[in-house]
Amino acid sequence: MNKIILILSFFLVVLLYKFTIGETSYFEYNQLKNKVVKIKTENSNFSEKIEIIKAEIKNLKTGLSVIEEKARNELGLIKEKETFYQILK
Repeated sequence: MNKIILILSFFLVVLLYKFTIGETSYFEYNQLKNKVVKIKTENSNFSEKIEIIKAEIKNLKTGLSVIEEKARNELGLIKEKETFYQILK
C-alpha cells in the first residue's frame, strides 16, 4: 500500500511540475493565447486596409474621374485651356 501511495505521489509531483513550470504549463498557454488574440486583431486591421486598397485599385482601373481627381489634387495638374486660380488666406 505504501508503494502505491509513493508512486501516485510521484506522478502527482510530475504532473504539478508540468502544469506550472514545464513547456506545456498553464502560464505558457495563457501567454500564447494572448499572442493569438493580439495577432488576430492585427490581422483584422490589415484585412480592412487591404480591402480599402483593393477598392481604390478598382476605382483607379475603372474610373477616369478618380485618376483626374488624383492628378489635380496630388500633382497640381490642370487641363488644356483651363486657368488655375489659387486663393491665399
